[in-house]
Amino acid sequence: MRKTMSRRVSAAFFVTLLLLPLIAAHAVQPERVEPPFWWTGMQSREVQLMVYGEDIALARPTVDHAHVTLERIIAVENPNYLFLNLLIGDEAEPGEVGITFRREDRTFTYEYELRERRDNTNRHQGFDPSDVIYLIMPDRFANGDPSISEIEGMYEGVDRDEPFARHGGDIQGIIDNLEYIYDLGMTALWLNPILENDMPYDYSQHIGFYHGYAATDKYRVDRRFGTNEKFVELVDRAHDMGLKVIMDMIHNHIGTHHWWMKDLPASDWVHDQDKYGNTSFRTNTIMDPYASRKDYETTVKGWFVDEMPDLDQRNELLATYLIQNTIWWIEYAGIDGIRMDTHPYPYKDYMAEWTRVVLEEYPDFNIVGEAWMPNVATTAWWQYDFPTQSGYNSYLPSVTDFPLYNAIVSGLNEEPGWDTGMFRIYLTLGQDFLYTDPFLNVIFVDNHDLDRFFSSIGEDYDKFRLGMALIYTTRGIPQIYYGTEILKTGAGLDGLKRKDFPGGWPEDPINAFTEEGRRELGEKRGRPIAGAFDFVRNLTWWRKDKPVIHYGYLTHFVPEENTYVYFRHDDDETVMVILNGSQDAHVLELERFEELLGGYRYGRDVITGTRHTLGETLEVPGMTPMILELSVSR
Repeated sequence: MRKTMSRRVSAAFFVTLLLLPLIAAHAVQPERVEPPFWWTGMQSREVQLMVYGEDIALARPTVDHAHVTLERIIAVENPNYLFLNLLIGDEAEPGEVGITFRREDRTFTYEYELRERRDNTNRHQGFDPSDVIYLIMPDRFANGDPSISEIEGMYEGVDRDEPFARHGGDIQGIIDNLEYIYDLGMTALWLNPILENDMPYDYSQHIGFYHGYAATDKYRVDRRFGTNEKFVELVDRAHDMGLKVIMDMIHNHIGTHHWWMKDLPASDWVHDQDKYGNTSFRTNTIMDPYASRKDYETTVKGWFVDEMPDLDQRNELLATYLIQNTIWWIEYAGIDGIRMDTHPYPYKDYMAEWTRVVLEEYPDFNIVGEAWMPNVATTAWWQYDFPTQSGYNSYLPSVTDFPLYNAIVSGLNEEPGWDTGMFRIYLTLGQDFLYTDPFLNVIFVDNHDLDRFFSSIGEDYDKFRLGMALIYTTRGIPQIYYGTEILKTGAGLDGLKRKDFPGGWPEDPINAFTEEGRRELGEKRGRPIAGAFDFVRNLTWWRKDKPVIHYGYLTHFVPEENTYVYFRHDDDETVMVILNGSQDAHVLELERFEELLGGYRYGRDVITGTRHTLGETLEVPGMTPMILELSVSR
């Protein structure tokens, strides 16, 4: 027995001796380096690498490269991290940059890749009022690759019967239906977040992470959606079809199972939830000159929810990491814009710097910040060059126009009055003097956080036509939520607002991506689904070639008898829009609009194709939109 034990000890000692070089190498070998690669020829020549590995801070890194220098080594309180500032010279060529980590007599050389930038034709294009954006929640749109719906080792699988579970939609499903989106006339896609969200779920508490807003890896597409390469394929195919791609990003928070949370770089990387609790969602405290410090800190430092740790962007290393991550995705994937989630919740100075740096690197790019604010003033405050008392400038080109959304839904549903009904919409637009550029506002009648439009208006098709006609013809950049064009319903809890697109799964009995399927679905549900699709498609294609709608002046008139009249006009064309929100027909006395009707004698209704003679009056049927292209002759 002793001889056997002796042999085992000797064998173990021998194996240990054999493994010593590997153990020594591992001690100075990074487990992660982020960004995973960078490019030559960027406007900013500096890149900061986050290097993670056991006791990596005990190693001494060096770079031996003719045109890349290691400018600074930054150690933090956690010895498992090092931050390396590299300066990439103008003459640096694509290839490998050897970063050698030395610890005593042990070394390891990490080959960091520098890539050549792609041709930027049809990349980083930005988006503007000439666009119509189609918003897709990837998990709920279409399943193009069932083999990746469930990934071994990841927390959540698929359960389509559970509204808060993953349903299996993926990037391939979007690629497979790009023709549908193009046929609908859309010019841009906005995808809810696609980065890895490998989080535990609790359906009993309505908690699931199919939505993507609790990232666990900021450099990796969730494998249940596809791969980084598959996302690039989507962007390239969209660009080939003339469709832009807008990426959803979140810099306010991550998920509790982000790899950082197991071993934070520094104690000030995330806010202390025990101290600050969860956010109050009172974002008005950020610009309120009388706000208490307590209220302000609860808004900015509180966690969004228990599963989403709140990032502290005052840490300069974290701020740099997040900015570089943004630039990496723009350069790598060629995306055309960003929608920044919860834009007011991080530190405003960080958000301004992030925006400034990104737009400096990509001048044609565009960013819309989700500014879910209670009124026009607090929304306009977030757009660039707003005259704040403090001199703060957000640099943010575009904001989400929640005040207009609220006015549309309320205005269509309530009884008309002195400041209600159509007058509410008129009054909201009349406050556009507060915005630096209201034409850059993203406008909508619903999105992934809101009740479906058809539900919010009591499934009234007439109101649907009025609302859609409005956002297609007023100022701003229209955004359509997937399925709105086929009268999808859903209200209340988030999962109920994000139902699957019918036909996106092989087992679906009806395919609404097809004309036949839309007719069948309409018959089954008793709704004019095919007509709604055609209504939206016709307006989208008409709007696409209408500079007067994109950039023309907007002149509107005080609503009378709940009928709202406005004109879009430029030097070349005039369009008259009439929205009768009353049940009764309304006879317009056209003399009232003489300043814009001028010599125009005729108007062709874009919606019906009917040609109207513009005499002394024009009768508009109840609950009807009219969009008239004006002309002096037939």
